[in-house]
Amino acid sequence: MANTVKAPAMPGTIKAAQFVITLDAAFCLVGLALTLVGFFSTFNSGILPALIYAAGRSALLGWLLSRWSSRRRYLRWVIVAAQSLVIGATVLDSALFSTVTWKAIFGSQLLTWAVIVLLLLPSAGRWFNEPRA
Repeated sequence: MANTVKAPAMPGTIKAAQFVITLDAAFCLVGLALTLVGFFSTFNSGILPALIYAAGRSALLGWLLSRWSSRRRYLRWVIVAAQSLVIGATVLDSALFSTVTWKAIFGSQLLTWAVIVLLLLPSAGRWFNEPRA
């Protein structure tokens, strides 16, 4: 009989972060679909930056979710950096159009902030640092 090492169970914080990223990716896909409809119904070139952003964010979240089971140390930090860039883009957009408010920074990006907080908890660090079994 061979000795097998059983992988530790995924902590609740990691499951919650994975669920929130999946939910965020689903919302991104809906936003991408609506942006595509808006672009192809008007052929307005002003919609192109929003279309590129929606497509890029959807692709990035999908790629990060596909790598989740690798439990690589860098993945945790890439996810935190990607989520921070989303918040930065929101702040930049709000600043350019003079609509910076607390609601715009925190309210509209609640899922993004939740992922960052969940992945900065010590249990997330331990889970991503342990080797896969």
